[in-house]
Amino acid sequence: MLSKIFAYRVAECADSTNPLEWIRVTHVSRHWRAVALDCPSLWGNLIFTRPRWSKEMLKRSKMASLFVKADLSCFTPRIFDAVRLALLHASRIQNLQLRAGSANIERLLTSGPSFQIPMIRSLSLSVPRSLRFGADEDFTLPDTVLTEETPYLRRLELHRVIINWDSQLLKGLTHLTIHDVTTSARPTTDQLMNALERMPAIEVLDIQDALPQPPDGPSSPDRIVNLPQLALLSVTSTVPECVNLVSCITIPASARIHLSCSGTETTGGDFSGVMRVISNPRGATYRQEKDGPPERKVIRVLHIQHEVPISLVVQGWTDALATDEAVPRVNAPDIQLHFSWHYPSQTTVESITASVCKAIPIARLRSLRMAYVDGFSTKMWMSTFGLLHKLHSMHVAGQSAHALVAALHEEIQIETSTSPSATPEGMKGIRRPGLCRKRSAVYFPQLKSLTMEDVSFVDGDTSATTTLSDLQNCLVERSERKAEIQELRLQECSHLLEEDVKALRNFVPSVDWDEIVQGFSEDEESEYGFNDMGGYLFGGYDVYSEDLDLGLDLDFSIF
Repeated sequence: MLSKIFAYRVAECADSTNPLEWIRVTHVSRHWRAVALDCPSLWGNLIFTRPRWSKEMLKRSKMASLFVKADLSCFTPRIFDAVRLALLHASRIQNLQLRAGSANIERLLTSGPSFQIPMIRSLSLSVPRSLRFGADEDFTLPDTVLTEETPYLRRLELHRVIINWDSQLLKGLTHLTIHDVTTSARPTTDQLMNALERMPAIEVLDIQDALPQPPDGPSSPDRIVNLPQLALLSVTSTVPECVNLVSCITIPASARIHLSCSGTETTGGDFSGVMRVISNPRGATYRQEKDGPPERKVIRVLHIQHEVPISLVVQGWTDALATDEAVPRVNAPDIQLHFSWHYPSQTTVESITASVCKAIPIARLRSLRMAYVDGFSTKMWMSTFGLLHKLHSMHVAGQSAHALVAALHEEIQIETSTSPSATPEGMKGIRRPGLCRKRSAVYFPQLKSLTMEDVSFVDGDTSATTTLSDLQNCLVERSERKAEIQELRLQECSHLLEEDVKALRNFVPSVDWDEIVQGFSEDEESEYGFNDMGGYLFGGYDVYSEDLDLGLDLDFSIF
């Protein structure tokens, strides 16, 4: 029992600044020290920052499994020798993580006749992008290294490491991460599909700048690989390469999808290929259960941000916050799309935003945050989000707020028929004058909470700003139509004063303002009673001015 408690303490200290902190338990009593020394598994997590200790721990671990984690991007000869000594016990290594220059990794793995780790469960090899004395080349895994069977290997991570795609390492994995492979060393589509077929239980597939080049021209995949256990797909590549991959695999509806796609000279800002794959539940993107309708993700929280000038980030979560939905999300999104392009004059971010929202299932959207998608028009607001009957809270940042306020004004004309009893039997379902009537409804019918960030409330007739009267009229009209906004948050807005906020409180039960006053000219600041240093003016005098004489006899200077 005591050794199990010690094991928990070892695990707690493993990722701390002092991973040997747990050894203090051996100083408590002779009994505790004897228990710790008699438990080899406590000493298997080797610490190479202290080479003398790593050698001692290697002895005390006896024949227990080893955890070897070494960052050799900056090291001393003693540290390097300690790591090389640990690798001589390769038959005991269950977890191996090496981060070093390609030459040093080669020295470590080829020092013996043939480096084999039959008990390995997790393997990570990483070459840093830059070392102390400049850039380094990629590491090519030799054909004589790791050639034997590794039946227990489940996690493989390779960063700037070139591997033979027919390697037995690419078999039976549950986690595969491959980053930064040069174009000449990337697999063909057939090689990648062959590798994935040898991983039917894969749960995490993370590929960054390592996908094969797609065939020229439109083509359909020769085969589709089923990945029923996939929980996370993370891809960073060009648009054609992303489309080529997701068209060749099936993705369960429960899987999280993170795509970072960059436009090429050919595709420019056209991401329709990615949209088609995401939006088609009957295609290769989603798994259909039995004979019923295909499953889809239900996005309840959606964040959209335009990162100036040429990228758009879309994040969606399937779970809504139980309390305050204005709190930033900390858990990983279920859907994350990052689109970037190189020809801003040919691409409109608002059109990409609208197409993304059509591709992902947002019918039950509850919370929306839209940041700096300034070209999003009133019509786009109404057609994309205005008819969502579950949308409860919205957070808008930037100039598109004025279009949203205009959309909140608009009415929907709905035709309703008279009572069926008043309609002749043969005329049911046929429009007749006098049998239909129109009624009006509002867009965003369930909107209760609105947050406006970085919005200018300057007076004047301009389509790029929202006047305070526009917002007040909107709030009044929605209240009269029984669609009252109950919470209003104002963050980092300009041309907004305390008396303006007080006026808004007459129309909204709860108004939260950050009390930031900004955007006024020097003349406006003097008129409204404050200066650019934050000092308030009383009777024409600045309380921070040296010319202000309050008639006080003080022993210190007034600043």
